[in-house]
Amino acid sequence: MKTGMIGGSLSVLNDDDLWRIHSTSLRLLQEHGMFSESDLILDIFKKGGAQVDQSSRVVRLPSEMVEAALKSAPKSFVLCGRDPEMDLLLEAGRIYFGMGGTPEPNIYDYDLNGPRLPSTADMVNCTRLAHTLPNMDFVMTLCSARDVPPEQSYFCEYDALFRNTTKPIITTSPGRGYTAKLIEFAAAASGGEEALRRRPTTVLFTQPVSPLRISRYSEGMIEAAAAGLPIMTSPGPMMGATSPATLAGTLVQINAEALFGLVLAQLIKPGTPVIYAPHTGVMDMATAQCTYGSAEQTLARAAVAQLSLFYHLPSFGLGGGVEAKLPDAEAATQATQGMLMNAYAGLTLTQCLGTMASGLYGSMEMAVICDEIVLNIRRLLSGILVNEDTLAYDVMTKEIGYSGSYLDKDHTARHFRKELYFPKLFKRQSVDQWVAAGRKSITQVAHEKVLAILAKPTPAPLPPGADQALADVLHRAINDAEKLSTEM
Repeated sequence: MKTGMIGGSLSVLNDDDLWRIHSTSLRLLQEHGMFSESDLILDIFKKGGAQVDQSSRVVRLPSEMVEAALKSAPKSFVLCGRDPEMDLLLEAGRIYFGMGGTPEPNIYDYDLNGPRLPSTADMVNCTRLAHTLPNMDFVMTLCSARDVPPEQSYFCEYDALFRNTTKPIITTSPGRGYTAKLIEFAAAASGGEEALRRRPTTVLFTQPVSPLRISRYSEGMIEAAAAGLPIMTSPGPMMGATSPATLAGTLVQINAEALFGLVLAQLIKPGTPVIYAPHTGVMDMATAQCTYGSAEQTLARAAVAQLSLFYHLPSFGLGGGVEAKLPDAEAATQATQGMLMNAYAGLTLTQCLGTMASGLYGSMEMAVICDEIVLNIRRLLSGILVNEDTLAYDVMTKEIGYSGSYLDKDHTARHFRKELYFPKLFKRQSVDQWVAAGRKSITQVAHEKVLAILAKPTPAPLPPGADQALADVLHRAINDAEKLSTEM
């Protein structure tokens, strides 16, 4: 099991700021409340003791309900992979990184130097890549399956995910029926429903509709909680459009929306693992586009990480995703800013490694570059070890003195592999070596690595009988797709 790097040394809010955001969020839920489009969710809150106005469809939560839900939700749990070595210990402040996000509608094509419509085969290749890259701890979709009817695309994506990685999976579902199908896929890949219940290998990603509204989309939480799956409640407004134009106001709204989802999960099934996952999108006022790489979004995510530490809940958010259209210097700058700030702030799960153009398409080359950035971040977070041996006083005074080299000393041999960062993708070449190797850009080097990975079989072994079980689930899901499409 992976226990993750430890972050949380960066604070962008002081204790008073945290308390004011928390208390204002509670006031918002108690006095103003959330609107529910779902009769089923209204009924759950009514039975749970919330103040439910059936005519206005508004749910108001006393602060005691929120505090009870915070006590009920586990502070620590294991998100499993099909391979136990890929399991992740999820706690506030532990750091992991993952490829992709919700299904991006396009894929970057290296040969076209731009986006195109993706296919199920692209979805498979992206999953195989994430499975192989060593610094990708969990897997989401980097593109969608656009070669099938829209009502079938989720099923082809689920099949591609569960067949091609043994790492933990985070994925979305557009309603209760689709979530039931997701659970069937997960159970088939795990060796049955009981095996999945013992070792849940996927997280349901669900969202309210900002501002302060929940839809039938979130009814899938009922199926997920019953199956023992962790749930991610992830409001995603755009600051200045569907949340206030101030960072503090946006944090209050998304915190309230996330806490509302937390309460719903605990009312459905007390003890359900929940990942605190408010998104902090910012709308560019000149283009009306979401700014994945903005400083404001990065600051707000650091605040979300602090709130998760305040609540003692594992967290999730963007970080690897960029606004850049090509896997180039702009993209690497934005990804490094987001990923590094997340790590130092203590955000548990950083998603969207490889996501480009503010979520419009994914790039396998960018995923490879982000994998290398994680390697560098791991070294930065490991810090500086200070003890008698690392201070090296005796080496300086007794072995070296006023001249000589440390190269041939035992102290150097013992420590240099642990102390020094050795890049894998970013080659440390002289100019002459770089010229002799073909003057390759980092995008070209990343593309060659993508091709090398995809040229080899990717070992993601399924349990006995799981191959046919997945095929059967996919066949049934496609037959039911038209009926379920009313949820979308």
